[in-house]
Amino acid sequence: MERIFAGEVYDVLPQPNGIVFSYCKEKGEKHILVSYKMLSFENNRMTDVAKNIYLLSKFGSNYRNITEGFENHITARSIVFSNGKVFALYDNGKAALFGSDGERIWDGVMLYRGNPPSDIAFFKGAIWASFAENDVLLRYNMVTMKPELRIGGKVSPFKNPRDIFVIENNAIISNPDINKLLRVNLNNFEVFDYKTFSEPVYSYTKVKDSEFVVMQSGLYKI
Repeated sequence: MERIFAGEVYDVLPQPNGIVFSYCKEKGEKHILVSYKMLSFENNRMTDVAKNIYLLSKFGSNYRNITEGFENHITARSIVFSNGKVFALYDNGKAALFGSDGERIWDGVMLYRGNPPSDIAFFKGAIWASFAENDVLLRYNMVTMKPELRIGGKVSPFKNPRDIFVIENNAIISNPDINKLLRVNLNNFEVFDYKTFSEPVYSYTKVKDSEFVVMQSGLYKI
């Protein structure tokens, strides 16, 4: 495992040939300055990038319409579909679906026992959401936008599940309270240990054959 960036990383976005990530550049008593970097696999170089590159990666080509009125685009979560539509989740649990032209076509709320999701992902026509406060994953029907399946609860394999990253038929779930990545088979819902670390792990990303995790001490390639 190789640390490629030492610092507080907020989120990592996959690119066709690399990653883009946001990080804390400066923190004061009343402010946080966020900046952005890109790691390219072509030359293995890390460079500073503008905010619009990050927003384009996170919300698609209509990011200006989608992020208008956002209080915090860092904590927001998104799914960019192949048809150009975008599903956006805000940190208070409010959600919205935008058309390929960037126009809002649906509004709603995603809450479980009063708590918003910590992350969302798409798999086979449904949205999966992790609820860190409740130690559960919920699968939402995209027609009704109501939960139709739950994994976890009072007896749960998850401990503070923060991040979901889907690879083929599996979801990799980051569990910082137990320093583990868990793998969930999204076809039969079996849960397995994937990787264990010596400190809390907050997110996982895979691009081609390269795997990345965000931990307390920075961004790592594993």
